[in-house]
Amino acid sequence: MPTQPAGAAELEVCPTCAINSLADAVAMAEPGATITVRGGTYPGGLVITKPLTLVGVDNPVIDGQEQGTLISATGVDLTISGFTLRSTGSNHDREDSAILVENGKATITDNRIEDALFGIYLKTAHGSVIRNNTILAKPVDIAMRGDGIKIWYCDDVLVENNEASDGRDIILWYSNRGVVRGNDFNRERYGLHLMFSNDIRIENNSLNSNSIGLFIMYSRNPLVIGNTLSNNHGPSGGGMGLKDVDNAVVEGNRFVNNQVGAQIDTSPREMGIENYWKDNVFAFNHTAVALQPSVRHNTFTGNNFIDNGQHISIIGGGDLKDITWAVDGRGNYWSDYAGYDANGDGVGDVPYRSQRLFDSLLDEQPSLRLFLFSPAAMAVDFAAKALPSVRPQTKLEDPHPLVNPVQSSLLPNATTAGNRTRILTGATGLLFAIPAIVVVGWGRPRRGSRRSKWGASTT
Repeated sequence: MPTQPAGAAELEVCPTCAINSLADAVAMAEPGATITVRGGTYPGGLVITKPLTLVGVDNPVIDGQEQGTLISATGVDLTISGFTLRSTGSNHDREDSAILVENGKATITDNRIEDALFGIYLKTAHGSVIRNNTILAKPVDIAMRGDGIKIWYCDDVLVENNEASDGRDIILWYSNRGVVRGNDFNRERYGLHLMFSNDIRIENNSLNSNSIGLFIMYSRNPLVIGNTLSNNHGPSGGGMGLKDVDNAVVEGNRFVNNQVGAQIDTSPREMGIENYWKDNVFAFNHTAVALQPSVRHNTFTGNNFIDNGQHISIIGGGDLKDITWAVDGRGNYWSDYAGYDANGDGVGDVPYRSQRLFDSLLDEQPSLRLFLFSPAAMAVDFAAKALPSVRPQTKLEDPHPLVNPVQSSLLPNATTAGNRTRILTGATGLLFAIPAIVVVGWGRPRRGSRRSKWGASTT
């Protein structure tokens, strides 16, 4: 706890104390005072205009009774710890919040926030700390929820060891040099959403069962290390997305059972810049990495691609250019690599080539994913291997594939991933295997032929 300035009072509030109103204690306290609150339930609507430290003992409750913001502080430093704060208002225009700090500095630790439209909201509160809080959103439709943590124009913040769930987003916008570490952000729309925030460190977080786990936009120099991004299945989302991001380092993360493990769009955006993907695990995703065909200058090395529906997807089809798949003789591990390692140096002696016809068809027609893991998909790929006339272009070539998965010290602990979804998908595909083979075979014209408007093939 910070040292109090000389002469600052220490006040105690409890239901049976001489001061039994938290609002009265705030009004009476000298600037820099510590107010210890022991148990009890107190109304919200506190407005703090002087630097104060509020310490909760025996779980005191601040209850807003569905009205407005519970605690707001403007132009001062506020420390608050040990409280349960519940039942904010529901007004989006006012952005009703459990705790709002503006133009000051906040240290918010060890609190539980329940039934909140916005949980913790910081505006121009540089150097603030948000640690060890639990934040639960209002139980309303996701479109009507607010953000569990919203950080707006706040540089050098620390967001550490918090749990937030069932809200809209966790947001850092226009906030540089922040650290987001050791948090659990689950069942949100965006588990973590960054825009115009440079030099951010995102480390050892769990982003689970969101529509989108992590999305970084219009930012430079993010460091994303040691996170788990799992079970994120938004219709257009997944584990992680980069949009107009320069000089990203994504290392030692687990991307498991997502719609898309990582999606890359116009990143990097500047000339002479590279983004680096190193020692990550992409496992059991529908698609491990999806790239726009215009994406250039991303380097992948030491990553594990394990049993994904597609390891690499080119969104809408096309060719990948200027993507590096190996550095200094070290590529990536691919679970479907069929080569060999004669000299035992851990690197395959023949390149890994992504050359599956069904993969290429998925890039162009995502609706065919219904047949993934089915005999239909296997039949299409078998035909492509047996008949050179329908063999697709090589999507990517890793010249130095690894024959064993990478064991990085940065990787978070693994959790068991069930195969139920994949088994159900394959079983459904069995029902449609024969029609799929017919449709795919009919819909792909032979080389040297063209298909007329009505489907008849002419030479």
